[in-house]
Amino acid sequence: MTRESRSAHREEAGSWRPGDAQLGWIIENRLDEAYLLSWPGELETYIPLHDTGGFDRGRAPLGSYDWRLDQVKGTTKLCGENQVRIAFGTPDLRPRRHVDFTFLHYDLRTRELTGPAWLVPSLKLDEVCVPDKTSAGRRIFIASRSGVTRDAAARYQVSIRELAVARGWSLVPSASPVTGVSANPIEIGSFFERHFDAAFLEAATGDEVLMASTPDNAGRHRLVFSKHTGRWASISVHGSTVSNSTQLIQANIHRATFFPNPHHNILVQHYDRAAAAWHTWSWLIPSTDFANLARGQGAFLLFTTTLNASHINRWTPYRVPTQEVATAFRRSLQATARRRAA
Repeated sequence: MTRESRSAHREEAGSWRPGDAQLGWIIENRLDEAYLLSWPGELETYIPLHDTGGFDRGRAPLGSYDWRLDQVKGTTKLCGENQVRIAFGTPDLRPRRHVDFTFLHYDLRTRELTGPAWLVPSLKLDEVCVPDKTSAGRRIFIASRSGVTRDAAARYQVSIRELAVARGWSLVPSASPVTGVSANPIEIGSFFERHFDAAFLEAATGDEVLMASTPDNAGRHRLVFSKHTGRWASISVHGSTVSNSTQLIQANIHRATFFPNPHHNILVQHYDRAAAAWHTWSWLIPSTDFANLARGQGAFLLFTTTLNASHINRWTPYRVPTQEVATAFRRSLQATARRRAA
């Protein structure tokens, strides 16, 4: 076999026989496509930046904050002609409402998800799975793809085209178009978001699941869930790299994707390009306060402040030392519980 033919053979084999990690990525992204195509409006989709929490996706109709969490399990194999069999472990599972398991079959030949899917509430997982006798702590999901089957999983069958509708969301009003989400270059936005990611993962305790908005057009860049309590907090990350002679900085928040919520926060930071250093202070603002304090007309709400620490204005109470931003945001998971109790 020549070098060229061996190379071509490896490429074909790699395309048609992905490894487990690649296969999981393919199935999850195919599922994202199915959701976007089966929902009549805009969906916010969040993907964990670290796959350690038992959640593969977080979704909600734009601005609703009505989160549905997914654990996705897929296979390329069939037992016989119609039976799907998937063995899996769930070490971080804490069954609760709005946390569902989606079981899928992916056809390597057609490179498509084949219906049906099974959308199983985490509270009902034991109804459709049996213990894996060969491995402690693991389960086996067994289901027939037949539409007339009477097995335990039959009641959870869902057409691929109806996955979004099956999640039980109410429709979001159509008067919330998403156009021109950000005026900042993509590279600048990513720079600030990745800095936040690194800081948050350093401050995390292991209980938190950090998710990123994908595609990034929802106005909320990161979403965090507590594995233990199920509480959540989200954040919009905005940054400035330019200041004028008066040391003023500004951030623009697009009205079309701004939906105030007590659990949602706005973060504004400044990076001095000339000094190659972060400004000492950042601003972490609950979105409900931001809605009352921000100025602006037209498509944007405007945040404007000065880098001069001695100058006091309406944003001063929200100043946080930059090195403590991630810790302060993490505490907001506990703050949501205190607000609810009050």
